[in-house]
Amino acid sequence: MVRYYSDDGVHDVPRDKLWKLIEAHSDTNISKIHPDFVSMRTIEEHGGSVTKEIQIRGPDGKVSPMRMRFTVKPPHNQTLAILSGPYAGSWSSNTYVPEGSRTRIVTSAEWKVQGVTDEATALKHANDFHDGGFEADATYLKTMR
Repeated sequence: MVRYYSDDGVHDVPRDKLWKLIEAHSDTNISKIHPDFVSMRTIEEHGGSVTKEIQIRGPDGKVSPMRMRFTVKPPHNQTLAILSGPYAGSWSSNTYVPEGSRTRIVTSAEWKVQGVTDEATALKHANDFHDGGFEADATYLKTMR
């Protein structure tokens, strides 16, 4: 099942601070920012993209391996391609738009959810992934100086 996804949200921090949060998403720091990420390991860096092997805890508590490629265009955009795991073939692109002391994140994505055949379930997976990431980032931003 493929589901196109589009959403936006606003963080109450300027874009430069939000970009510092994105840079903080390191292999050793990821579980502090996103508790559902059990581990993350960089396996390749090439031409502005980084491929990472990730162990992620799903809503059911089960830990699944995933491989993701991150391509960043500081401070404007970050694109994620999911190469393996339950969302293999999915992609998500975040554009960071400054709005004074706030930053709007405009997200476009296409979700492929392995084993899902109905639209509502595919949309729930996409919402859970994006909303969970947004909330975890918002929580961590409060701890940053």
